[in-house]
Amino acid sequence: MVAGAVGAVALDRWARRRFGARVQVGAFAASVTAYGVLWAVERRQPARPEWQPDADEVATDAAFLASVVATQLTAMATVAPLERRVSVNLGVHRLPTPVGVGVAVLAYDLLHSRLHHLGHRWGPAWRLHAVHHSPERLYWFNATRFHAAEMFVDMAVETLLVAVLGLSRDQHVAYQALRGMYGQFQHGNIDLRSGALDHVFSTPDLHRWHHSTIYAEGDTNYGALTSVWDRVFGTFYRPDDREVPDALGIGRMPDFPQRFWELERVPLDWADIRRRNAATWDDDTAVVGGEEPQRQQ
Repeated sequence: MVAGAVGAVALDRWARRRFGARVQVGAFAASVTAYGVLWAVERRQPARPEWQPDADEVATDAAFLASVVATQLTAMATVAPLERRVSVNLGVHRLPTPVGVGVAVLAYDLLHSRLHHLGHRWGPAWRLHAVHHSPERLYWFNATRFHAAEMFVDMAVETLLVAVLGLSRDQHVAYQALRGMYGQFQHGNIDLRSGALDHVFSTPDLHRWHHSTIYAEGDTNYGALTSVWDRVFGTFYRPDDREVPDALGIGRMPDFPQRFWELERVPLDWADIRRRNAATWDDDTAVVGGEEPQRQQ
């Protein structure tokens, strides 16, 4: 991740000298390169060989990637007038580039983790966020499986946050590169033991617990890049006595849509989904350590 961010800044500086300041290719190039590396590593060293995706899953996640890019561009254009009128500037550009990037990552992760927590605990928000928990196996490409409405809110908040922070060009490029790369890494089906790094970063090993079908396990580890705020707010979860379960998805809704347009319609079709899953909807057996599941249905 660090190498990708450094490479993105170097490429951006070269492109500025050669083509002008409006050309921004560094973060994009770093992300595409990282995706290629993740794909190759997953093929050679998967954490779960049975989590290799089939053609239908890849098609669904490709559609979500296109939707996410379009939604992000729309959100940025929508909040652009507000962004230009932001009068608060925290002056992060005055800090050394690595420090400024660290501040941006922690600031974004604070807002994201709180919105993410709300997505699990507030019924209307869960109807959107449930789309992200629909995969029954994790691999790098389903990191962008988000409902368009949820992605719009997240990107609008992030765009305004970056304006308030007042990042330099190098800081912004490095931050964008990290954001572009890390989500896919976090969801990667990679046989990787991160150990003590789990206490700082939201690693693949740590994030898989967030996709557990057991809600008391899934309602944890909300960070997008770090686990710092999960430690602060008491939502960090990493048991030492067992491995991540093989079963992933939405425990009370085993019959959940899996195709792109069906998933985008989930908030509208919620009553029908509930009816199809009536047998498991009120199942209170999905608990750990005696804790009752708290996710709002």
